[in-house]
Amino acid sequence: MSDLLYRVLLERETELVNEIHRQLVHSTSQHYKNLDYEVLLRRVESLVAYFLMSLRETPDLFLKYVSQAVEDRIDEGFRLAEILMAMRILEEKVWFIIVEDVPLPGRTAALARITATIGAAKDRLAVSYVAHTKQEEMSVRAADENFGV
Repeated sequence: MSDLLYRVLLERETELVNEIHRQLVHSTSQHYKNLDYEVLLRRVESLVAYFLMSLRETPDLFLKYVSQAVEDRIDEGFRLAEILMAMRILEEKVWFIIVEDVPLPGRTAALARITATIGAAKDRLAVSYVAHTKQEEMSVRAADENFGV
């Protein structure tokens, strides 16, 4: 099943990338709207590529990518909801593809695999976000204490 799932999604990779990119550009997020078209496209391509690799190889690849991407986006001022937006769109689009292209006997297993993979990535994203924000808060407090604020 995982080989079929991988092949189905790989065949529609370009469509997946384009749809995620389109929805992010047209979202309410100023960060996505103001980001250079090509930069955002490359980021979406990376998100999808690591996601697909995680289906073929190990989910750890995707989780490591997500952790690093979260750090990068936080440094750029993205909020948690904005970062989660890309994951939500990825999950939604992949579900539609599975319903359309995966035969019924394997559909439930495919949907469960996608939910587990993206769910783990969302968990990692949230943990990384909280850890990063706490670290920033501690740095600010330490700086305030050093300057008697």
